[in-house]
Amino acid sequence: MTTDLNLKRLGFFLRRQLYLNFSTMWMALATILGLLFLISAIVLYARPAIVMGLPGLMGLRNFYLVVFMLAGYVFTSKVFDEMHAPQKSYMFLTLPVSATEKLLSAWLITSPVYVLFFGLVMLLLSLFASLFSGQLHALPYLFDEHFFNCIKVYLVTQAVFLLGATAFRGNNFLKTLLALIVVAFAIAAYTGGLGYLLFGQSNYRGGPSDEFKDTAEYIFKNIIPLLFWWLLAPFMLLVSYFKLKERQV
Repeated sequence: MTTDLNLKRLGFFLRRQLYLNFSTMWMALATILGLLFLISAIVLYARPAIVMGLPGLMGLRNFYLVVFMLAGYVFTSKVFDEMHAPQKSYMFLTLPVSATEKLLSAWLITSPVYVLFFGLVMLLLSLFASLFSGQLHALPYLFDEHFFNCIKVYLVTQAVFLLGATAFRGNNFLKTLLALIVVAFAIAAYTGGLGYLLFGQSNYRGGPSDEFKDTAEYIFKNIIPLLFWWLLAPFMLLVSYFKLKERQV
């Protein structure tokens, strides 16, 4: 089994994945696009003042972003379905392609390619909605800082679902969500227990000290954003790589 990274081989593998294994997913994306056009037309025809708590076009834009993120996570969770299918896994695992190339192709398809594809879809939908509502001047304002922040959050958190796609052998999306909920509960229980041990048993009523506040503020303003934006996705991709290597041995 080859272990290096060859760009030509990666290109062939990408074409194979797109042509052979994603016809169902392309059909699902086309269905979602059709539904979004239909929902947009119905909403604009009804001319509501508020959509998702915001004025018409901006509310529709946020609805598109919610669909973009959910569809992306589901799409990512299914990217290694071939590897987990008993009838197809042997062929997939014995392809002359390294784990690096398999992981890189899956990431390229579900992250930058998906973002570009759905970005184009959102542009078309927003153009349609702006023209239909007679507010073409509002089109540039739909792609504001909030829009690009959502794209950045997707590019980071999508790696969590890519790890779920390599680790679980069925219902990957739901199992990844369940794992995230369990981790969130574990962190909440740990921090709650730690706070109780520090302050609960001593009946301390003086509140946190200035030093404690400064430390907490530094952690939440500097450490946690650094971990989220720069380390979370590379760490998840690294673990996904080892999961793929484990399956190929």
